[in-house]
Amino acid sequence: MRTDDSGLATLETILSVVVLVPVLFSVIAFGGAFQRWIAQDAAVVQAARFAAEVGGDSAEVRALLADALTGSGIDPSRVDVSIEPSRVGWREPITVRAVSQARIDIPFILHIDLPLSSSAVARGEVNR
Repeated sequence: MRTDDSGLATLETILSVVVLVPVLFSVIAFGGAFQRWIAQDAAVVQAARFAAEVGGDSAEVRALLADALTGSGIDPSRVDVSIEPSRVGWREPITVRAVSQARIDIPFILHIDLPLSSSAVARGEVNR
């Protein structure tokens, strides 16, 4: 009877690596996507508040949103932004939406673009 287990240890190590490497990459990839979504959401809320202050969609609002996204490490040219309606008066709602894609690459399992959507509503502060 043979009692040498050296081959079994190698097999266990290989199986562990095959399982643990994708799990590790999954945690990193989804953590990065979650961080990006939180940063995008915060930038959209800031832009909605500013749009309410200035009375609607303007170049300044879009510049503020682009600066906030850039400061968070998000390329603003890859984010679809909509601000509706374009002009608001006192206490009228204005909605700012942003949609981007986060690339998820997990070895051996998954390669997708995960859509990240953020929206915020603010009330107009301009009395027209």
